[in-house]
Amino acid sequence: MISDFEGQESMIWPLEKLNPDKIKYWINGVSNHTVSETQNSQITLRKFPISFEEYRRAFEFVKTNILLGNSFLTNLTCATNIELNVSLREVFERSEARYKVLLNDEFVCFSPEIFVKIDESGKISSFPMKGTIDATIDNAEKVILADKKEFYEHVTIVDLIRNDISKIANKVWVERFRYIDKIQTNDNKEILQVSSQISGLLSEDWKQKLGDFIYSLLPAGSILGAPKDKTLEIIAEAERHTYLSHFGETWHKRGFYTGICGLFDGKSFDSGVMIRFIEKTPNGLVYKSGGGITARSIAENEYQEMIHKIYVPII
Repeated sequence: MISDFEGQESMIWPLEKLNPDKIKYWINGVSNHTVSETQNSQITLRKFPISFEEYRRAFEFVKTNILLGNSFLTNLTCATNIELNVSLREVFERSEARYKVLLNDEFVCFSPEIFVKIDESGKISSFPMKGTIDATIDNAEKVILADKKEFYEHVTIVDLIRNDISKIANKVWVERFRYIDKIQTNDNKEILQVSSQISGLLSEDWKQKLGDFIYSLLPAGSILGAPKDKTLEIIAEAERHTYLSHFGETWHKRGFYTGICGLFDGKSFDSGVMIRFIEKTPNGLVYKSGGGITARSIAENEYQEMIHKIYVPII
């Protein structure tokens, strides 16, 4: 299954009827795709981001709302024109990620971020990623873990997701707090991302209620912010400018970017948040990326983080 950001557009297929010519998936090693012969050339990705002035207008709108108390944390994203020397199919085949989706050659996603996993016993776990840093920076792990803005952002999302899971689970706890994931990028660099694990126990009949449970958690807190309803309004207005300025009325929404993809095999459920996302538009390829804004955020830093997240994770 895949769902868009707001849970308003979804596609669900029985595994035995899923057409690999229309949708290809890789869900933590489970896939319906056989890798074809691909070129071994290095992937070249050229970025043409929106100007800092365009970004700052959206950033200031978000930060003003935060200072007014309308949001504690808002995830602001942008669409960046890119040029690639390979097809979306080759990106799907060659990228290294927990979750990969290629839909009708319309978009490709290669995401490291888990949405929720549910095991056979009914234990549900979410693994939000909040905090990114270039691994080549001196003492990068210590720097990102000591950053007060990143700490506040991470704590806010952990608390939001704990509350979300509490709506459907009988018991909820933070199992791991702020551990490091390492991710390799296409330009032979490594980035570090900070994650946590929040877990809960579902009722014995969770399989019969799976759809209701999953959709009650959307949009995913890690790529939205808190509180959810008001922050969603702020995002809609702020991102209308970051998308509209380059891509017109048709392309000013996130769509499937930051939605979810998942697989239920009858015993357990595994799903990812669709970040790291390349989409075909009437104006060419765009890469959607962004980050969390708090009262401590600095526009220049957030703009660079948005650009820094534009990569293809290929070793």
